[in-house]
Amino acid sequence: MSDTRIWIKQTVNQIDQPVLLKGWVWNRRDHGKLIFIDLRDRSGEVQIVFNPAQVSEEAFAIAKTLRAQDVITVTGKVLKRPESMVNARIPTGTVEVEAVEVKILSHAHDLPFDLSQEDFNVDENIRLKYRYLDLRRPAMQAKMMLRSKLFNLMRQYLVSHEFIEIETPMLTKSTPEGARDFIVPSRLQPGKFYALPQSPQQYKQLLMVAGMERYFQFARCVRDEDLRADRGFEFTQLDLEMSFVEREDVMGMIEGMVIDSIEKLDGKKIRQKPFPVLSYKEAFEKYGADKFDMREDPKDPDELAFAWVVDWPTFELDKMTGNWTYSHNPFTGPKAELQEELKNIDITKLKEPETIAKIHSLVSTQYDLVCNGYEVGGGGIRIYDPEALAKVFEIIGHDRVKIQEQFGHILEAFSYGVPPHGGIALGLDRLVMLLTRDSSLKEVMAFPMTSSGKTAVMDAPSEVEESQLIEVGMAIRGKGKRGVYSDICAFLDGKQVKYRKFEHAEVRTSEEAAAARGTALETGAKALLVKAEDGIFHLIVISASLKLDSKKLRDVLGTKKTRFADPEEVKKITGCEPGGVSPFGNLFSLKVWVDKSIEGLATIDFNAGERTRSLEMRAQDFLALVPHEIVDVALVEG
Repeated sequence: MSDTRIWIKQTVNQIDQPVLLKGWVWNRRDHGKLIFIDLRDRSGEVQIVFNPAQVSEEAFAIAKTLRAQDVITVTGKVLKRPESMVNARIPTGTVEVEAVEVKILSHAHDLPFDLSQEDFNVDENIRLKYRYLDLRRPAMQAKMMLRSKLFNLMRQYLVSHEFIEIETPMLTKSTPEGARDFIVPSRLQPGKFYALPQSPQQYKQLLMVAGMERYFQFARCVRDEDLRADRGFEFTQLDLEMSFVEREDVMGMIEGMVIDSIEKLDGKKIRQKPFPVLSYKEAFEKYGADKFDMREDPKDPDELAFAWVVDWPTFELDKMTGNWTYSHNPFTGPKAELQEELKNIDITKLKEPETIAKIHSLVSTQYDLVCNGYEVGGGGIRIYDPEALAKVFEIIGHDRVKIQEQFGHILEAFSYGVPPHGGIALGLDRLVMLLTRDSSLKEVMAFPMTSSGKTAVMDAPSEVEESQLIEVGMAIRGKGKRGVYSDICAFLDGKQVKYRKFEHAEVRTSEEAAAARGTALETGAKALLVKAEDGIFHLIVISASLKLDSKKLRDVLGTKKTRFADPEEVKKITGCEPGGVSPFGNLFSLKVWVDKSIEGLATIDFNAGERTRSLEMRAQDFLALVPHEIVDVALVEG
């Protein structure tokens, strides 16, 4: 017998040959003298026949015990089925495998739902809880394979047109891009946060500055927005950017790729080629919306009616606030001939009729791709003049300080020679949904979220250990269930760090604390809360035997003024009374500066959130657990 496994779909080419198959039992039919099972792997399904004349008693006995979704390996011989017994329902219906040996690789318990039923009607939440079972169904596997094939065809097309695939960061900066960010706390930079990308918009433009010229990626993006059938927190987009292009260049590239990929994929009927192009105004006049369905029969799922929508307004007035906002994103500019008008807009007169009329007249280079009533892509030619881009941010309400803070990096990049560029992002989940004739994105994503925003299978979001929160500076400042002292102990316990506890009379000075603990003054880790000129608080950790040199500290912080926090500020920031502050600045979302005097100590001891409780631990354990910078800020005697 063969010792190399083949795919089930290959059995039709192996008539009268020995084969080794592996897969899942789909069902079993026991006819007494003969046992039949339908075996499935990802490639298809085939009938296996267990004939007592061909298999051992042991193998036949095993066949009798097989249950749906047991995982088995079968060796046998491929036989051609008589014409009268051909199963036209499956591609391998012209053959069957006469088993010789069988082995159970793993057993399946009773299933939460029947995977083999053709009329599949199971509650969505149950399907998502057991998504790994739902994905075994042929219909779901076909969707996943179609999705994979589409991505591959798109990749091949773009690579053949000189594009390069580049990944951009998943941890990035929070910037206004039209939806709420999902934010991630930083352990190494307490009190600061990353944002998960709503899109790679700025990175792909920076790649154009970098001279990549033609970039793409299948980008995972995350937006905290209201959920519905065609929108989720997570989505996949084909992200693309090109240098030295006009609007029609990008539209032509995408149109060619979409037609080529879809027609090679499954031969779906594209209603009109080239795609019709309507202006934003025409779309509303004819269809009453910017997303419309141009099919002759809107109920025909096999027809794809693509169209472009162009000439969008660059800005819109927010009806709720009366302020200006961008139509799509702030990086897509008005047409080239309108760029000077944009730069000449007087920010002090945004609500005057003349200025309002001028802003309304700024026609954008935005282009959207719609299909069967859905938006499946959107892009534009970007603003690459730093002055014009800054003016956009001013129009939508940002002052110069905020602009520099949020977008200074891209404005600076544009000052080093940036080519004209433009791009697009295609919503691939929606596109696949149209290709599979579904009405929900959940049907074409492997592990989608529920309608309430919970992840499939994993049951997230979920609570995390308090020690994890403390580590990233997100513990409640002494107002939680346990308080600062207990939070520190829980954090150390979670890290399996050894420490010693002290309970003593109330102390207010380092000298009193050392005496109460019976420890040396120099091993005390004195935690000082200091406020810099910019209003930011810092935690300075220094040996209790030393004094802080304010001049050295100002040099370290790069500020002209510093002062110690007053008692009210100490309580507000740390949840502790003065004298009780611990050196665990990550607990309070503070940047920690550790004087070099701490490095040379074997152990440190400190008040742990209370004036009557202290802890002692190895200095190196403290330095390993608390994000910090080592500095020299001690006052030199004499």
